[in-house]
Amino acid sequence: MTRLVLCRHAQAGDAAQSARLASELAAVGFGAVYTSPLERARETALAIAQERQLVPIADPGLREIDQGDLAGLEFEEYPAELQAELLRAPETVRFPGGESYEELRRRVVAAIAEIVDRHTGESIVAVSHAGAIRAALATWLQAGGDGAFRIDQSFGAVNVIDWAEGKAFVRLVNGSRVERYDGRGATRRSMRA
Repeated sequence: MTRLVLCRHAQAGDAAQSARLASELAAVGFGAVYTSPLERARETALAIAQERQLVPIADPGLREIDQGDLAGLEFEEYPAELQAELLRAPETVRFPGGESYEELRRRVVAAIAEIVDRHTGESIVAVSHAGAIRAALATWLQAGGDGAFRIDQSFGAVNVIDWAEGKAFVRLVNGSRVERYDGRGATRRSMRA
């Protein structure tokens, strides 16, 4: 079995949140840490990796959705018609000069598939962003349409996905802690969900 601990980055500038997440994940035997190349994810990944004397590996496939011409703007600053479309059917929106939700979903799922293939039979950590994680979880849970937008992802959230026989099994969503699999079909608590 291959285990992926997929984490949302800590809140920007919250070193204590990154340190807590790193400390909690230290008990999990993981062999690699992957990260989105965006700074807020890299900072969290670095804290996690240092606990196990690893170096995080940046993977552009783990980036958040490309907002193109609207990068850096808050929702309230988007054009009114885009705001309305995002509220009505977010999965249909393409950011001007950027990505659509479907492009984000395909990119993130492909990146994670490659990472999992590289680490068959291991446990690994990946740090990404709320939208990217929601898109991947919705794919594995077969939650079509706007299903991804109904999945909460708090800052520092932990999601656990196991792969067996090429299938993803979602074990934990938006947790603050993670369980360890003992290899015999049972779990024992190392951290509470």
